[in-house]
Amino acid sequence: MEGIVNVNNYLKMTVGSLCLIMLIICIAFNLTENMDASIYQLLHRTMSSEIIVQYLTMISTVFSPIACLCMVLIILLGLLIYDKFKCVWYGFWCFSVFAIGTFLKYAIQRPRPSAIIDGYSFPSMHVLSVCILVSLIVLLAKHKAVIFIGAILILSIMISRIYLQAHYFTDTIASLCVLYILIQTLYIEFETKGIFSVIFKKSNNT
Repeated sequence: MEGIVNVNNYLKMTVGSLCLIMLIICIAFNLTENMDASIYQLLHRTMSSEIIVQYLTMISTVFSPIACLCMVLIILLGLLIYDKFKCVWYGFWCFSVFAIGTFLKYAIQRPRPSAIIDGYSFPSMHVLSVCILVSLIVLLAKHKAVIFIGAILILSIMISRIYLQAHYFTDTIASLCVLYILIQTLYIEFETKGIFSVIFKKSNNT
C-alpha cells in the first residue's frame, strides 16, 4: 500500500512540475497576456462594490508575506512546546517553500502589472505565503471547517492580488503549482521514512 501511495505522489509531483514549467514557458513567450488581461477585466466588471474593494485591500495588507511568516513562526513556536518532531519537519518544509518561491521570483524577474508597485510578479508571494500558512494549519488540525475557511482565504488573496494589479492571474496559479509540488514532496518524504505512522501515533496518544 505504501508503494502505491508513493507512486501516486510522484505522479502528482511530476504533473505539478510540468504545469509550472509550461506556465513559465508560456509567460516567457507572452502567451498568457490575453488570459491575464481577461481575468483582470472580469474581476473589475463584477466587483465594483466599495465594500468588496475595501475587503480585498484589507486582506492583502493583513496577509502580507511578512505577516504570514510571523504567523507561521508563532504556530511553530507553539508546536515546539507541544511536539518537537512535528515542529522540525513542518518548519523545514515551510521555510523551504518560502525559499523556493523567493528564488523563482528573482530568477524569473517578471515585471508587475502596475509599475507603481516594487518588486517582481512571478510567483505571487502573497498567495504562496497564505498557502503555506493554511497548509500548516490544515496539516495540524485536519478539520473540514479549517479546510473550507482556508480555501476561501486563498481564493480571496488570489482575487485581491489580481484586482489590485499587484500580480497577474498566472502568477497566482504559479504559487498554487509550487505549493502543490512541495506538498507532494512532503508526503513522499513522510511515506518513505515512515514518518506518517509516527506522527499519527503521537497524535493518537495525546
